[in-house]
Amino acid sequence: MANRFGRFAALGMTAAIAVGMLTGCGEQQAAPAQENAVPQTENAAETGKEENETGNQAATASEQTLEVEVIYTGEPLEQFRGIMDDFTAQTGIGIELVTPGSDYEAVMKTRMASGEMPDVFVTHGWSIARYKEYLTPLNTEAWYGKIDESILSIISDDDEAIYVLPITQEVNGIVYNKTALENAGVKAEDIRTMEDFGEACEMVKNSGVAPIHIGGKDTWTAAVLYNAIAPAFYTAEGCRYPSGDALKDGSFDWDTNGGYALAEIAEMVEKGYFNADLITADNAATLTAIGEGTAAFNTDVKIANVVNIAPEAQLGIMPIPSTSEDGKSEYMIGEGSCFGIWKDTEKMDAAKQLLSFLAEPETANRVMEADGGLPALEGMGTENVTYKAFVESQSAFEGDIYYDNLFDREYFPTGMFNAMADAVIEVFMDPGDGGVDAGVQQLKTNYLDKYGISE
Repeated sequence: MANRFGRFAALGMTAAIAVGMLTGCGEQQAAPAQENAVPQTENAAETGKEENETGNQAATASEQTLEVEVIYTGEPLEQFRGIMDDFTAQTGIGIELVTPGSDYEAVMKTRMASGEMPDVFVTHGWSIARYKEYLTPLNTEAWYGKIDESILSIISDDDEAIYVLPITQEVNGIVYNKTALENAGVKAEDIRTMEDFGEACEMVKNSGVAPIHIGGKDTWTAAVLYNAIAPAFYTAEGCRYPSGDALKDGSFDWDTNGGYALAEIAEMVEKGYFNADLITADNAATLTAIGEGTAAFNTDVKIANVVNIAPEAQLGIMPIPSTSEDGKSEYMIGEGSCFGIWKDTEKMDAAKQLLSFLAEPETANRVMEADGGLPALEGMGTENVTYKAFVESQSAFEGDIYYDNLFDREYFPTGMFNAMADAVIEVFMDPGDGGVDAGVQQLKTNYLDKYGISE
């Protein structure tokens, strides 16, 4: 797997950081639940352009309107709304913009079952594993040659076909407030193992700052935490309990090995390394805490989003520490904002026009600004704070970084995200053996069910 991302590692390539301390973005990037379905229809096409010289009637607004389903909420949604307004003004094609927010996954599963998909939709990390059979192959599009090699292998199937336009990539790692670490006497580049990380958390705690902030009220943040901790134990280079193949073929022994990652989280809870209100705080509180430096490390925010509310914050990102002295720290790379076209849409030409518009460097940069990630296409900007922080970390950890896909996307059957969240919440509520055992059972039951295996 590491070879798959070799070019990324060597050149510090473009990758989107949906970062967090340990973060992982399987479906969790479908994250903050601020709004449920918010439809918007732009009917600029009502200007009624003639279709051709034969005298056909002007196209109706409905014929010229694309349904576009996205995962954005809050300010990112408003920014993307503006992008769609510009597309309508330029092309006369209307946009019905729909966002189910945190219900995105459930809504899309319902739509897949019904056979009625949006004309264009965000695949939130699952373009191949989940949505391939509903999508249109896009290898012949003009923008195909601009796709960064570091993301190309992730969005390609075994026949090297792609089904999405990737605009950003995610790189999951640990986001930190530089000022908080400096005040505690901690250097991020010295944190190479989980033991080092625990010592750093102790020093931060003694300085009067919360070592790690979690907005557990938004339960997806708990899943992000597990998605980040687990690779250090099971799949990273030099990990303590290598289990990648077993996790992928359904033979993983949950009773023997399933508790290690959850036990690590439980120990952090017992030692007071999380904010005291980790269950009742939301993700907005995490943004504020990291921005203000009242917390040092984080599992799920994006650097760009923190800077939006705390412009003066000094932030960095680092890879997830190893569980062994001989192991490597890890960054996980995955799909960010990727847009696919429903294979059965009756508006294929208009949908491809939209993707071509989104692939233009100026437009792609606006999407990147909205989602807080890093570029996946050549010609996009690399001056944003997120990119600079990532390149800085690659230099600081040179020779000690292992690159892999996001944990749940690579090693779990699809549909495990909520189980990861439930398992970690069990540990948050009871960091003793009972909570860990309950969390393992949540994971085990869902994992075996997805594989159709009886206990």
